Amino acid sequence: MRAVGFFLSSLFLITGGAGQAQSVIPLSEKGGLHAAYVVPTDVFDRVDVQLIVLSGAYDDPEASGTAHLTEHLAAFSSDTAILRQPRERDLNASTYDVSTVYTNSGTPSDVEMLMRLSRAVLDTPSLPAGFAESEIDIVQRETLLRERQSPRRWLKRIALQNLYGTLRGRASNTIEDLPKLSLEKAYQFHKQHYVPSNITLIVSGKIEPDTAAELVARYFGDTKHSAVPEKRWLDQKPDPRLRSVERIESSRLTRDTMQYAKFVDFEDRSTSIDMQGAFFITTEVLQSRLTNALYFEDVKFLGVNINWYMAKNADVELIIDLQLMPGFSLDAAHNSLQETMANLLDEPISRDEINQARQKQVVNAQNAARRPAWFLSFLQNVAADGFPPISPSVLAEMMTNTTDREVIDLANSIMRSSATSVILAKKVE
Repeated sequence: MRAVGFFLSSLFLITGGAGQAQSVIPLSEKGGLHAAYVVPTDVFDRVDVQLIVLSGAYDDPEASGTAHLTEHLAAFSSDTAILRQPRERDLNASTYDVSTVYTNSGTPSDVEMLMRLSRAVLDTPSLPAGFAESEIDIVQRETLLRERQSPRRWLKRIALQNLYGTLRGRASNTIEDLPKLSLEKAYQFHKQHYVPSNITLIVSGKIEPDTAAELVARYFGDTKHSAVPEKRWLDQKPDPRLRSVERIESSRLTRDTMQYAKFVDFEDRSTSIDMQGAFFITTEVLQSRLTNALYFEDVKFLGVNINWYMAKNADVELIIDLQLMPGFSLDAAHNSLQETMANLLDEPISRDEINQARQKQVVNAQNAARRPAWFLSFLQNVAADGFPPISPSVLAEMMTNTTDREVIDLANSIMRSSATSVILAKKVE
């Protein structure tokens, strides 16, 4: 994820982008839930209830895609129980790498219905005859559609499989595992992962804190503490000496492509809580330098896509997707990328660079407070790791307080020599 958690024990109180007090308030009467919060704001005339299962695709069992299938079953089972129809509305859930998020939204007067829909997600899925079986086919077709819409997804999968030496956890085998999806495995996943102590609840929007507290206690107060599922993927760390290179030829490609994956293990840290502000600024600085070097200054690349991820234990993963210009070889492109990575910090990071990156990220955070979808994404992003959610303005303040030295040290750590996996994929007819 692009942001990680920042823990404060009782109350977060900050000034929002609209100039009003904005708070993230933990709720104590939550039954056995991992955590529950209310985030009241008058900026939006709505209420949103986000139920976050702290397990996602990284937690898939043998068949990749099981978490995704479980998401469908739990969402439509909730609708069946409360709305009396499994497809009364569009799917209101998404499966991410480390979490599965169910969002129920409505007007302030709908809040009790939203709470009931959220609570029903934790019940064992129960659907009309034949409906659950049909969801397997729907998940398979949905996954294949995504594959067609983004044909380079499979190259990233191979790069990660080679990086981590596995088909599970931080890597996946999604397409090949589609025939293995089963209701039995999905129900078992629900039983193991959809337990109260693996759930965070966030109620946000136009609602009084006392009202939210009363409703959470009413609908979730009877839940019991439970064993938390093991996160085996957190221990998947490649040998730092790994330099994997695999060559592929395929007619599925529109042009020659290179996928690059890099893993950085912060061995001296067990949590990413205090690295959040520095992470946003540092990746902005490095992203800008990489984009300039690979796209604006190097004529070999037609397209450059860069993604950063920091896990809850501070592991950092960098993925670079490079589309080659005609007339350049994959070997030349690979050499160019290696040279760029090795020399990226030869010129010291300047104060102006850091200030510009900080200002850009602060403005992005402030803008998120003004858009409902961005605001919800911001809250769930941090909470998905089991940390308390933070508001956009809290993150903006954290980045303002991040020192130049912290940014420079983190940049040096990320760019040091570490495990890499490269796919050199050649287009053939």
